[in-house]
Amino acid sequence: MPTRQRYQQIVDRFEEIARANLGQPLNVAEICDALAVSQRTLTRAVQAIRGSSPSRHLHALRLSAARAALKTDASENVTQVALRFGFRELGRFAVDYRAAFGESPSDTLRNTRHCG
Repeated sequence: MPTRQRYQQIVDRFEEIARANLGQPLNVAEICDALAVSQRTLTRAVQAIRGSSPSRHLHALRLSAARAALKTDASENVTQVALRFGFRELGRFAVDYRAAFGESPSDTLRNTRHCG
């Protein structure tokens, strides 16, 4: 099997496991065990397919899930959403969220409440 295709399969499975466990404090070593690949192989695969490290990609998946929750469910506050997706340092969450999406999590939630 060509390397690119194998790497795509590894990344697809990595993302599947990550999405199924977004609120859990998963680490890359646990995901490697579940995938039956070495950390080096996972790192190479994620870098080749997503241009990122596994931990950064996992973080980005969690941020995107938090954003989706803030945009669709105005019944929770920012703290509840952040904690639900495994963000324990709320200040760091807010900084990373703004860097990724160009607005604060509270702005996203406020816009959801006004539009919904």
